[in-house]
Amino acid sequence: MTKRKWLWGFLGIAVLAVAWYFLCSPVTPKGQPPLARLTNDNLFVSQFNGPASSVRMVLLLSPT
Repeated sequence: MTKRKWLWGFLGIAVLAVAWYFLCSPVTPKGQPPLARLTNDNLFVSQFNGPASSVRMVLLLSPT
């Protein structure tokens, strides 16, 4: 039973580490513009309504 608890604990830490790496990494692939933090409504509109040839993605995070 103790080994099973250690295994679940290790698996949980590994999942958190992978999630942190992908969600908190400020590095973007070559050729891709850097991530932008949008704090103003006008900045969001201007970034989102950019050229039609660029791909836009919006990620909304909520604490609840």
